[in-house]
Amino acid sequence: MKRLLIALFVAVALICLANIIAFEDVPAAVIEEQLDEVERVAMPINSINFDDTNYLDLKHLDTILEGVRIVMLGERTHQDGQTFVAKSRLIRYLHERLGYRVVLYEAGQFDMWMMNQTMESSDADGLGVSVGGIGLFDFWWANEETKPLIDYYLASKKTPSPIELGGFDIQFTGSLLNERRSRLIREFLQKNEIDLQDYAIVNDHVDDLPRLAYNMIANRRLDADQKSRFLQDLRHLERAVSQLEPTEENTMYQRYFNDVRHNLRKSWSLETGSEESMNFRDSLMAQNLIYQIDSLYTNQKVVIWCSNIHTFSRRYSKAYRPMGAYIKEKYADASYMLNFTSFAREDSKGNLVDKPGKFAVENVFHRRNLPYFMIDLRGLSVNTFLKDEFVSNLNQGIDEEKAWTHYIDGIFYIDINQNPTYPEE
Repeated sequence: MKRLLIALFVAVALICLANIIAFEDVPAAVIEEQLDEVERVAMPINSINFDDTNYLDLKHLDTILEGVRIVMLGERTHQDGQTFVAKSRLIRYLHERLGYRVVLYEAGQFDMWMMNQTMESSDADGLGVSVGGIGLFDFWWANEETKPLIDYYLASKKTPSPIELGGFDIQFTGSLLNERRSRLIREFLQKNEIDLQDYAIVNDHVDDLPRLAYNMIANRRLDADQKSRFLQDLRHLERAVSQLEPTEENTMYQRYFNDVRHNLRKSWSLETGSEESMNFRDSLMAQNLIYQIDSLYTNQKVVIWCSNIHTFSRRYSKAYRPMGAYIKEKYADASYMLNFTSFAREDSKGNLVDKPGKFAVENVFHRRNLPYFMIDLRGLSVNTFLKDEFVSNLNQGIDEEKAWTHYIDGIFYIDINQNPTYPEE
């Protein structure tokens, strides 16, 4: 993470320095020209309220998404609460009006499978919204902004059009699943007459799998040779499970051992947050995602929930190829990458923070004086500045100048974002 952040900050600093040298301010004529263009192409969104089912403001999606099987919904950061709300309403619309019945998260492949299984079982009624903690990162379920969507998923399971939930990440994401992981593995292997004691080092540390994903903890418990044997044992376990009858459960556990092995390998050998680490993870998330789209959800329409950066449909740098680049290469115009951005965030005291630099397009969007709107970049004519390089903070709030139409298909703008609302402890 440190190396990636340093590289990003250096790039941003150079852009800012160049801007300072070249201009004192953005010329007023340029601002007006860009504002006129945004006003021409922006499609106003009347509401992001999940319960607002007056969908006239979303009808343009019927045309934009014609022939689109895969919709990727990004987010600038994992703390953009209003983005969570907007994505939730979009998912409801896509489900109810356009027939998207699969939602896949940037969350553990096994964890989300367990979450979906639980939602479909008799135990779901007693869990309520906390069922999200089985599969999702806490920031995607343990707040007021996402609660209506989790409730909606649960309710859909009792209808003729249930939403199927899944994940494609290699990481451990469901915090409420952690206490059950080792028991589930032992029970599965015992049921299939696979002796975990034959895989000695995994057997010794199976209770610590989520903690071992932190290299600092792993280094205190395992030396280099033990780490190597651990990864070998996981590979052998995966092979043993692959010899079983290819049922849904058996296939999922085979893929689970594969994900755990790669997750630990990434944590133990690559610097967290580095471009090399992100590249490794995105390539595996893409593999999982393509497998599910092609094998589990054949001919079904799929919504993908993830970060903006994972939706980017071309190589971000020499060292990093985002997951979206694999998806766009395989599915072309049958995939649509919709990214979210904002002008600022409102803190707990009502102050506006995290504003973009003065050359970012979000400043022009802000002058549009609309709380929400969408721009279909794919449908733009060639004579617009939005088809050229422009500065935006789409990627984690960092101002970057890119030809963004090469990376994404659409922009959903939320003027003022807010942090998610978490229940008091």
